[in-house]
Amino acid sequence: MGFTQITYRQHKNEIRFSRDEGHNPTAMRLKLDTLKFDGFSINAHGNLYSLVMKYENMTFPEALHFIADELGLQKSQFSRKVKYPFGGFYKGLMKEIQEPEYSMQTYDTSILDEYAGKYNLMFFRDGINFQTQEHFNVGFDIETLRITVPEYTLDGKLCGIMGRLNDSKCAKEERWLPIIPCSRSLTLYGYHYNYETIQQKNIVVIGESEKFVQQLHSMGSGIGLATCGCDVSEIQAKHIKALMTNKIILAYDEGLEEEQIRLQAEKLALNNAVFKNSVGYVFDKNNEILPKGSKASPSDMGKAAFTELIKKHVIWLS
Repeated sequence: MGFTQITYRQHKNEIRFSRDEGHNPTAMRLKLDTLKFDGFSINAHGNLYSLVMKYENMTFPEALHFIADELGLQKSQFSRKVKYPFGGFYKGLMKEIQEPEYSMQTYDTSILDEYAGKYNLMFFRDGINFQTQEHFNVGFDIETLRITVPEYTLDGKLCGIMGRLNDSKCAKEERWLPIIPCSRSLTLYGYHYNYETIQQKNIVVIGESEKFVQQLHSMGSGIGLATCGCDVSEIQAKHIKALMTNKIILAYDEGLEEEQIRLQAEKLALNNAVFKNSVGYVFDKNNEILPKGSKASPSDMGKAAFTELIKKHVIWLS
């Protein structure tokens, strides 16, 4: 990647290096126990993947493939090294059970072409501007008269499309229907879009819906993820913790009992010999910002209100 003066510090289990020849040889650091990196001279922070994204100008999925290629981790080589009985059938079955998020059906992104370029005023009025709609490939399905929101696997492959009826007054049970179904408990909406920013800022804020992530993006913030429901699945918890951010904030919709939110937040706590994080949750106890009974997302009330909630209405787990 063009870095120079690379040295290994055994006592700290880290690599120090320089951006260019002649620059400070300790200005960049990669910690090998966590793969976290810090660029002290340029105020850049993240991990190995975001380092590749930054200096190779890659997306998160591209960085995954780049690193795999550099290390020679092609799947075809794995299959040649080890011969499993019954053609590896049972090994593949166990992988589906243990890591189902990597066994989801995926689709070529060309199927989005028929929906592309059709942005909507309903999302716009909800605080999701047209640039954000374009960024997240929001479109419109003429056949079902639904706004289309693509869903992606953790490594950025298209795995489904949700459809939102283009009617703000429709019944709740009619709002969302899958155009191409997928198991959203195996995904984290916004993950591959916001990975680099989350690593740089060292914080992630998690809401319930795709709209939450898109509203934050329109506010100029790229640290949002969504669980697509008010329950953090085991798969989602595993990958949120694996981000290894110092802070995790759960920002679920108004109306949930505090104990229910706290139980979800507790799933995200990480405390071991290598890393400890701080986990909190938004709870507007006296409904100072989120109207009582509104079921509003913390992102629904605009940037100033969201900032106020994050600053003054986060309860941290002890």
